[in-house]
Formats: sequence, C-alpha cells, structure tokens
Amino acid sequence: MRLTAISQSNYTGFLLKRPFALLVPALLLSLAACSSTSQTGNNGSASSAGSSGGPAGWAAENRTLSANKNTFVAQVSERHAIPRSHIEQLLATATVDDRVIRLMTPKGSGGRVTRAWQSYRSRFVEPIRLRKGTAFWNANRQTLNRAEQTYGVPAAIVAAIIGVETVYGEQTGSFRVLDTLYTLGFNHPEPNRPEKSQMFRNQLAALLDLDYRDKVDANSTTGSFAGAIGLPQFMPVSIEHYAVDGDNDGHIDLRNSTKDAIMSVANYLAKHGWRAGEPVFAPVTLPAGAASLVDGGLEPSMSWSQLQSRGASLRAGSSGGHWQNGKEIGVIDLRDEVRGSNEYRTATRNFFAITKYNRSYFYAASVADLAYGLASRQRSSGYQVTMPY
Repeated sequence: MRLTAISQSNYTGFLLKRPFALLVPALLLSLAACSSTSQTGNNGSASSAGSSGGPAGWAAENRTLSANKNTFVAQVSERHAIPRSHIEQLLATATVDDRVIRLMTPKGSGGRVTRAWQSYRSRFVEPIRLRKGTAFWNANRQTLNRAEQTYGVPAAIVAAIIGVETVYGEQTGSFRVLDTLYTLGFNHPEPNRPEKSQMFRNQLAALLDLDYRDKVDANSTTGSFAGAIGLPQFMPVSIEHYAVDGDNDGHIDLRNSTKDAIMSVANYLAKHGWRAGEPVFAPVTLPAGAASLVDGGLEPSMSWSQLQSRGASLRAGSSGGHWQNGKEIGVIDLRDEVRGSNEYRTATRNFFAITKYNRSYFYAASVADLAYGLASRQRSSGYQVTMPY
C-alpha cells in the first residue's frame, strides 16, 4: 500500500520511486489504509472489526496525536482501548534508527523533481519482473482467480502491484517497523513539515493496536524504511482496514502468506473504487493539444461527451464501457523531461484506484503496463485472462 505527505497505504513505494515519479503537490492527509471498517466473511474479512459503513482507512485514522510521548500514550490507549502499560512496554524497546533518518532526509536543494517517465517505467516493466511475475502467476493461479472473482480486480493487476512493490517478496525490507515508525513519528528529519511526523504517529498507533490484538508482532516485524510491511507493502493502517485472511488460517501474514497478500491487494483496490470489467485506460484517440485536457488530479474529472467535444474518438474496433457514463475518465500526462516527450493517456476510474495505492501517475501507469505484459504472456500460453486495457 502510498501517499503524498500524505496518503498512505503505500507510502514506501512513493518514497522509493520518488526520484522519477510524477508527484502530486497537494499534501492531502488521506492515507489509504487503516483500522476500523469491517469487511465480511472468511475470504473478505479485514483484519480489524469495526462498525460496517463507518469511515475506513486514513479517513478513520487521521487524527491528531501528540508529539509529547506521555500524552501520545494516553491518546493511543483511549483511541484503541489498549492498556497504557502495554504501549509503554513496547515504546520502551523502540530506538531511533539513524539509517531511517538518513534515507528520509530530502536530498539536494528541495527544488522541483525532474520527471522522467521512460526511466521510471523501465525500472518496473522489465525482463526480471516479467519472468518472475509469470512464475508467480503460474504458482498462484487459483488464488489470483479467486481474488478476481471475489473483488473484480484482474489477476494481472494484483500480480503487477506485488511485482512493483517487492519483486514478488524478494525486497520486503529489513528495518524493524516499530523503530521506523517511532523514529519518523518523533524524530522526523523535516520538522518544518509537522503533517509528516503526525502521519507516522498515526501509523505507530495502528501498529501498537495490531500488536495488542495479536495481529502483528511489533517486536519482530520488519519492513521498509518507511514502515511498510510484507509482499504488498501495506502500512499498519492499511493492515487494520484492508488486509485479508486469504488462506483462512485465522491469521493475516502479509510477509509469509502469498494468499493473504493477493487477497489483500485486491480488497484494497476494490475498497478504493475499482470497477470490475473496466479497463485501466480507455481505448481513445486523443486530439492534438491533449495537454490542455490534463488537470493533474487523482480523481476522474471528465465525461466521454466532454472529451468527444474536444476532438477525441473511440479507436477503431474498440467497444465502450461504463467509463462512457458520467465523469469517469481523465487525461493524464506521462512527462519525460529528460527526453523532452509527453505521453498522454485516457485514464478510467480504475487507473485512479491504483493511485490510491501510490499517489503517482508514473506508479499507476507502470503497474498497468507491467500487468499488460504479464497478461499477454498468459494469453500466449493459452490462458484466457483479463487484459488490464
């Protein structure tokens, strides 16, 4: 699971890919992954039970937590109904990790980031991930099919996200998550950006809650230098709200259970607006001057009729879909400032659902392109799979 300072689930991916990503400047504290919505049943149950229909993810967890540690303990104890002694015992073992501070310290002058789409894409849509993603799909076909049937998210998209995030579990991170979140919550290297430390204190609160309820062992769990965990790199808030017991063993383990990871990614996207049966990109030919159609947002803002009135047309041989009804599409710009090029695509609501995992056009487009490559390989092997676009 990512953010902008921040929007979460997968803040780690945002950080790791930041040098080339198309970043959204607005600091929207709307993390996508937290603690108190209940989903249902064994195959669809989230790790945390709350009142159905209530706020989920960051909408539920983005609340003020004090930078004073004693006050923080009291607030977390009240919010999650955790004994203060339990919180104090865990925090007593937490240490400031200088490596995390170093990695999270902004580099350079803090000026504008150069956007280089082709360089970014080539890091993820490449032979190793295509090969390992094909092996992952072949080994987990039944679970990927079940995820698609349950949540409507194509197997290719789920496989691609896990590939982009951790190369199918090879790069899940070795930082102790308790230390990471403690460090960034109380010693963030950007003291002039208090919303960042606030976000990490909320993530730390979620980790403490998960530990108390025996869902995550805060003493031993490791992850990225931003605190993301397991194959899909979920932040603790995402684990609370969107993680799924995919193998029905009564425990959610995103590091060691591939089934849990697959079902959790699909559930996350479904809860963030994924529409079953719709492509990530609409089969549209855009007019000259497409740059004027780009608004840079993270929600679809145009209707098909509006886009047609500006000169767009359906590609020959293509069929329409739900994206043609209402404001369901948006034109995105994959800018490469190094090469002096722009690539414009017509994104559907499903593209924007992927940006809730990581608030970057580059990230979401790379996931879609890797998914297309993986699905194409499956089709060439005789399998009838859903193409992402």
